[in-house]
Amino acid sequence: MNKKLIFLLIIYLTFISLGLPDSLLGVSWPEMARNFSVPYSAAGIISMTISICTILSSLSTMKLVAKLGTGKLVLLSVLATAIGIVGIGFTQNYAFLIFFALPMGLGAGAIDTSLNQYVALHFKAHHMNWLHAFWGIGATLGPITMGAVMRGGHSWRFGYWIIGGIQLFLVAVLFFSLPLWEEEKKTGKNKSNQSNLKFVDAFKIPGVPFALLSFIFYVGTEATIGLWGSSFLIDIKGISVSSASFIVSIFYASLTVGRILSGFITFWLSNKKLLIISELSLLVGIIIIGIGSGSVLYLGFALIGLGCAAIFPTMLHETPKRFGDQNSGVIMSLQLALAYVGTTLLPPLLGVLTQTYSMSLFPIFLFIYGIILLTATIIIEKIQKSG
Repeated sequence: MNKKLIFLLIIYLTFISLGLPDSLLGVSWPEMARNFSVPYSAAGIISMTISICTILSSLSTMKLVAKLGTGKLVLLSVLATAIGIVGIGFTQNYAFLIFFALPMGLGAGAIDTSLNQYVALHFKAHHMNWLHAFWGIGATLGPITMGAVMRGGHSWRFGYWIIGGIQLFLVAVLFFSLPLWEEEKKTGKNKSNQSNLKFVDAFKIPGVPFALLSFIFYVGTEATIGLWGSSFLIDIKGISVSSASFIVSIFYASLTVGRILSGFITFWLSNKKLLIISELSLLVGIIIIGIGSGSVLYLGFALIGLGCAAIFPTMLHETPKRFGDQNSGVIMSLQLALAYVGTTLLPPLLGVLTQTYSMSLFPIFLFIYGIILLTATIIIEKIQKSG
């Protein structure tokens, strides 16, 4: 096995670890809330803390990459998430849950931004799609692990310790793989990461505001489906709770499988064409769930998942091509920071509106988000051609 393949496997393994903690809080919170004698709503403070730290970390990542290098930063970031996860497993006080949420958010933002930037600069499009497919594997395995632990009669704490142990194992792997990251220093692209471009000036680059808009509304779409998909199916479509959860799981399965398939599709289809086709598929899927019923809803959510699959990794991989290697680090940081803003703000926005009106707004809002996404992509392509 050559060094490049080992290196790729380590990067993929790191993205599995990035996905592992993402759903742990949601699965374990009912039991945690009872243990800490806090209301269900208290989970929102923990989630918000992680999101804010992730945003701040994303904005600081490229400066840290310039000082430490990608390898060392990823190593320290995974260690930070491991400390946060293990710490949550040990704490007996709700306030310390918030405290240990800090390193989880800071670590996640740095891992996400630095690795996406590294892969966008050094590897082809299929690797970016497969990278995010591995995140999906981690996000799937996390709740499965926690569920198995709790069904076995063990405390939720044991689940956190298992996931934390996996993270610590990865820390050891990353430590011994540090020499492999030295290849970064031997390429001219490493220097391009150290751009002096300021965040404010990045907005002046043609196409950047539309790219940032794309990230807000794509990730907001994905998060909105995850949070409100089941409620829409149950309240508006009359689907049972068990069937609704299965249909939403089809979305995530399609998302993961779609990213694996998209990696192969990039061998003969350009990123630009794949992005447009994906966004059109997303819109068709949204229309199907909006007007369909019964078994058609399975098809709709599957098509939404397949449509979503390539959008996020493709937009990330296009960043250096759209805006140049020199500026890509700063723009990548902004894109991922605003992606987390979309995750934080858009799902609650729909929740507030549905309290006043109806959950029937769900497909309408998704369609609006999809139209904004498609429009922004078309405008960026026109700017690139005219430039």
